[in-house]
Amino acid sequence: MPKHTTTRTLLIATFLVIALLVGCRAAGPDHIPTEAARAEQLALMLPDRIVIEPFTRIKSFDDDPIPDGILAVVRPVDPFGDPVKAAGLFYFELYGYRDASPDRRGERLEFWDVQVDTAGKVKELWSHAQMYEFRLAWTRGAGRIRPGGRYQLVVTYRTPWDTTLQAERMLEFHRPGEFLTEPDEMAPAP
Repeated sequence: MPKHTTTRTLLIATFLVIALLVGCRAAGPDHIPTEAARAEQLALMLPDRIVIEPFTRIKSFDDDPIPDGILAVVRPVDPFGDPVKAAGLFYFELYGYRDASPDRRGERLEFWDVQVDTAGKVKELWSHAQMYEFRLAWTRGAGRIRPGGRYQLVVTYRTPWDTTLQAERMLEFHRPGEFLTEPDEMAPAP
């Protein structure tokens, strides 16, 4: 057998063995994804944004008409728009509302932070409607919150890996039984 045929056969056989070994390693059951691939896969199941639901309102937590704080209803959603649970730090800021300004935040009136870091805390706050319900009691008293007033609520979620998601919503405070229109508009015509 000529020498060049043997060398050629040996090179082809070596190439095939290497290709076979590399192919088995990449497709085998012991394939371990890279750290970047793991992070990308995990991100598919984690919150991509948070939404302050319209059920959020200034509320009395007992039977009297005096508001005790804010019921903040927050839904973390994944990249597909589906609700997901979220662990980490939620903090809430309530500001006075500025009309006719690009920044609607006036004076900061309240601040709360809630750590969601245990299974018990998730169970306590997660509702059957697949969102968190935070009862945020006044820390500075209700004296600064006035009927007919408008306020800007800012919710920030800080993930365990130190990224933040934020949402804002304007809140109006009306006592139970108050009409949302001006009293003059409700007066009967003569």
